[in-house]
Amino acid sequence: MTTTPQPIHASPSTSIPERPLSAPPLPRARDIPTDFKSSLSAWWSTSSYKEARLAEERLLRRMAAFEPSSVPAQQISKGWFGSSPSNKQTTNNDLPETEIGQIKEPLPISSTGLVATLRNVFIPTPNPTLAPQHPADPRDITPGSATSSSTDLSGASASASTKEKKKHHHKCNKGEEQGKMVDFINTLEITKPQDKDNKEAVVVLHGYAAALGFFFRNWESISLSSSSTGRRTFFLDWLGMGLSSRPSPSLLNSPSNTPIPSRVSRAEHFFVSSLESWRESVGVEKMILVGHSLGGYLASAYSVRYPERVKGLILLSPAGIPHGPEYVRYPLTSELTSRDNVQTQTRSPPETPQELDDATDAAEAELNSGPQGEAKEWAKRREESFVRRNMMKFFTWGWERGMSPFSILRSVGPFGPLWVGKYSSRRFAAQSEDDVRDLHSYIYGTSIMKGSGEYCISHILAPGAYARIPIIDRINRLKVPVTFMYGDNDWMDVKGGEDSVKLLEESGNTQSSCHVIPKAGHHLYLDNPDYTNKLIDKAIKAIPKELS
Repeated sequence: MTTTPQPIHASPSTSIPERPLSAPPLPRARDIPTDFKSSLSAWWSTSSYKEARLAEERLLRRMAAFEPSSVPAQQISKGWFGSSPSNKQTTNNDLPETEIGQIKEPLPISSTGLVATLRNVFIPTPNPTLAPQHPADPRDITPGSATSSSTDLSGASASASTKEKKKHHHKCNKGEEQGKMVDFINTLEITKPQDKDNKEAVVVLHGYAAALGFFFRNWESISLSSSSTGRRTFFLDWLGMGLSSRPSPSLLNSPSNTPIPSRVSRAEHFFVSSLESWRESVGVEKMILVGHSLGGYLASAYSVRYPERVKGLILLSPAGIPHGPEYVRYPLTSELTSRDNVQTQTRSPPETPQELDDATDAAEAELNSGPQGEAKEWAKRREESFVRRNMMKFFTWGWERGMSPFSILRSVGPFGPLWVGKYSSRRFAAQSEDDVRDLHSYIYGTSIMKGSGEYCISHILAPGAYARIPIIDRINRLKVPVTFMYGDNDWMDVKGGEDSVKLLEESGNTQSSCHVIPKAGHHLYLDNPDYTNKLIDKAIKAIPKELS
C-alpha cells in the first residue's frame, strides 16, 4: 500500500553556514555560466579532478563533524586518482584513516558525537569472467564456470585480458597486490568513535550522474539515525563514478552479439562485486542499503545475490523496478536447452518513431523534472522545439549503441559548463544560490572525468529507463524489510514499488511498504530532505541490530 504521511515543512533553502575553522578557506566556486564567454572561461581553467575535490570539500564543510584539511587548496591535486600506496606491500588495513590526496588530518568530534572521515578504500578490480550467466538466476549457479557462456562474458582471449590488465594498471597507477589489479572506492564514513568497530552499517548509494556529495542535506540525519541503533554509516561513490577510481569501461562491455542476460549480468557484476569487496575491506558483516535511482537498482541486485549480507533495503525513487511497455522475459540459464537460439535472448534497439518518442519522453522528463510540478509540465512543452526534440532522439538512438551522455559533454568542450549550468539551475532551483553553485561545480567536475562506470547505463537499462532484467522479477526472494519512497512529482513510476510490495507480501515478506514524498521530484532527498530523513529514520530504527 502506498502511504502519504502528513506534510512536513522542508528545510529552508538557505545554505548551511560554514563554522569557523583554522584551516585555509577554500576558493569560492565559480558562478554558473550564463553565456558562451563565461562558459569558455570556466572550461579553459577547469582541472576536473582538482575542481571536483574542491567542490566535494565545499559540501563537506557544511557538516559540523567534518574537519577540513590544513593543506592549501591548490595542493589538492594528485592527478586522476589521488595518492598512490607506498612501495611496500600494502593492504587495505594499512591505509590511513583519512586520505584526500596526501592529506591526513585528525577529525574532531562534533556536538552530536559523530566523526566524519573521508578516505579511499582499495579493492580488487572486478573480474567480468566471474559474473553469473543470468542476473536473475539463483545464486547457486556457480559464477565463472568454464562454460561457453562464461567465455562469452569475458569477451576476450587470454592474451587480450592480459593486455587489458596492463592497460588498466598503467591508467590506475596503483600498483598491484599479489598480481591483481587494484581500484578504490571514495568513502565518507560518519560514525561515533564507540561504534567504529561495529559489524553492522547503514550504506548510502547514489544514482546515475550523481555522487556522495548529493546527500549533503542527509549526511547528519541518516548518520544520527544509524548511530542511534549502534551502527556505522557510510556514503560511497560507486566504482567508476564520482571520485572513485575509473577502471576501463571494457570491464562492463560485452561483444555485440552477447545475449541480453549476459550483457546485463556483466554490467551488474562490475558494481555488485565491487560493493562486496568494499564491504570486506571495511570489516562490515551486515548492511542496511539506502539506494537512490540506479543506486536503488544496484542495491536490490546486490541483495538478491548476497542476501546474507543485507538487513534491509531503503529504495529512493529506484530505477529499473517495473516491467516496461516492451517487456520481454529472458529465460534463466537453467531453462535454456541446446535448441534455444541465442538470438531469442536479444532485442533490437528501438527504431520505430513511436519507440523513439517513448524513450525520448523519459529522457526529457529527467532533464526537466523538479520538485514543484515540472515533471508534469514537460510533456506540454515537448513540441515547442523541433530541434531539441530531434536532438533528444539522437541521444536516445546513441544510448543503445553505447554512447554515454558524459562522452557528449566532454566532446562539446567550452559549451559543457553552460549546458551543465542550465541543468543545475533548473533542477535544483529550490536550493539556495550557494548550494546550486556548489552543486554545479561538483556535477561538472565529476562528469568530465575519464569515462568508466557511466557506460553501464545502456547495458542495464533500455531507453526510457526500463530495466532489461527488471528487479520486480527477482525481488520476491528478499526476506528483509524493503521500503520504497517516491516523490509526488517523480518521473519514476510509483506503481513499480506498489507492485513489488504486493509480490513481497505474497511471498511471505510482510515488512515492506511504499511511501510518497510531497513536494518532491526524482531527487526527493534534496527536494524535501526533512520529510525523506524522517521516513529513513523510521525505516532504520525498525530494523533490529544483531551484531556488535
